[in-house]
Amino acid sequence: MDLYENYAKNERLIDYKNKLNQRVQLSEDEAIELIELLPIPSTEPSTQGNEAPISARSTESASDLSIAAAANGYDYIAARDYAYQWWDGRNPTYSTYYAEEYGCEPEDECWNDCTNFVSQALYAGGMKFTPGTSVTSYTAWQFGPLMPTYTWGGAHNFYLHWKWRAGVAASVTDLQTGDAVNADFDNDGDIQHTAIITKNTGNYNNNKYLTQHTVDRKETSTLQDWYSAGYTVYGYEIDKANNDF
Repeated sequence: MDLYENYAKNERLIDYKNKLNQRVQLSEDEAIELIELLPIPSTEPSTQGNEAPISARSTESASDLSIAAAANGYDYIAARDYAYQWWDGRNPTYSTYYAEEYGCEPEDECWNDCTNFVSQALYAGGMKFTPGTSVTSYTAWQFGPLMPTYTWGGAHNFYLHWKWRAGVAASVTDLQTGDAVNADFDNDGDIQHTAIITKNTGNYNNNKYLTQHTVDRKETSTLQDWYSAGYTVYGYEIDKANNDF
């Protein structure tokens, strides 16, 4: 389980808990942020899986046989290739902040890195930074020189941003190479993990191959493994996300 992914979120929740215990009046901005940090309501839509019949388990998808630029400028091949390049390592450009938080060097890989890794891939594919109002805002997504936004490196915050920016895909069939996915391991409304689809061989759960950090893996599992484990899945069609910033 990627304990780091929601570290900043948990720290903020502790701060708010202490304030509320002390009967401190929250500002309007603080109240909005607190609501954003709370678990996802059980009524929120997730991405529904679909088990493949045996005869359909080896089909190839045209989306992986040709290169097409999305209307919003997203290049899923560039995102995929970035994930391939860094799946078993840490890009120091995006790792120093997290390494310093844990008191180690970037090459030590001592922190859990799944959402930071996927954000890098999406950015390499052409998704633009969004400044938002603060590093804690779900509308902000960027890696800054002093501190990345919570949505850049925290799985739950990543969900809030891409749900707002792209929407949650209704079905696994809608997902393809270059799309991002989140997992809620224990179905408690708290997102714990992020991965990127880097190979798509069809329309079913076991056709969507995942590349991810912590533990670092390249296409050794599919979305079928997530559904079989009982995870709640949230997928985002990145080529349909708002990129007009």
